[in-house]
Amino acid sequence: MSDQWEYQFVSFPAPDDEQVNVTLADWGAQGWEPVHHAVATDHHGIPTYYSFLFKRRLA
Repeated sequence: MSDQWEYQFVSFPAPDDEQVNVTLADWGAQGWEPVHHAVATDHHGIPTYYSFLFKRRLA
């Protein structure tokens, strides 16, 4: 198994938590795992965008 990793940054609008769950499940099914995330909110503190840094081991 390789000790090298591939990284991918993804940012998307998040109208609700379900969109976040779907995105994490889709990327996880392809072998990616989240290593960091950030949330942008509006002035009321409601999440508007999510950003994730994913990684997966190179073959």
